[in-house]
Amino acid sequence: MSKFKFKFESVKNVKEAFEKKAQKELAQIDLFISKHEDIKQKLIDEINELRKSAYKRKMNISELQFLGGYDSVLRQQVDMQTEVIKQLEKKRAKKIEEVIVKSKEKKMLNQLEETHKENFIKEENSIEMKYFDEIAVQNFNKVKK
Repeated sequence: MSKFKFKFESVKNVKEAFEKKAQKELAQIDLFISKHEDIKQKLIDEINELRKSAYKRKMNISELQFLGGYDSVLRQQVDMQTEVIKQLEKKRAKKIEEVIVKSKEKKMLNQLEETHKENFIKEENSIEMKYFDEIAVQNFNKVKK
């Protein structure tokens, strides 16, 4: 019995490599989103701490103006982080679609390989049965003589 060799094995390997690459890129995007969300949360926490400290002590006008300016800068940074996160979420959605497509392509090739393997095994069994039938006929003819 000969060994099964899938004729599209190289295509299958390339599709698997593309899928793994897309999954790594998706994981990287998720990591970026997480980092930017952490940065955004730290900025929000800093704004809250700034407000608490401003209410606890007496300040002159210049200090209040400085804190007000600092507060607005922090809010702008929060808005920038929010925008970056939105863009990364869009990228993530596109990458998820890409991973799904690549997974489907790989799955189709796996199914094709299974079908080819089943057909190969059926063909091999058929050849083997013909061989055994021929031996049985020859043995029967020898016994008959």
